[in-house]
Amino acid sequence: MRRALFWLGVLLCAVGIAGIGAGVVLSHLGLSASYNLGDPAKFQFVLVPFWLIGLVLAVLGAICVLAARLLRKAPT
Repeated sequence: MRRALFWLGVLLCAVGIAGIGAGVVLSHLGLSASYNLGDPAKFQFVLVPFWLIGLVLAVLGAICVLAARLLRKAPT
């Protein structure tokens, strides 16, 4: 369980950092990369930028890594 949680955290951190990097690079090029969470058929547009998605994934990954470290120190 501890190893799985640790590697899930590492994977989420890596994907989050890649998402933040992609958002920064595309912003530098003058493009706005975002994901639409709304329904385009109803003309509902809720645009979430890539860097924000990456930030959320990186924070979740860090929480998973910290939880794996806390499980390591817990007495069994």
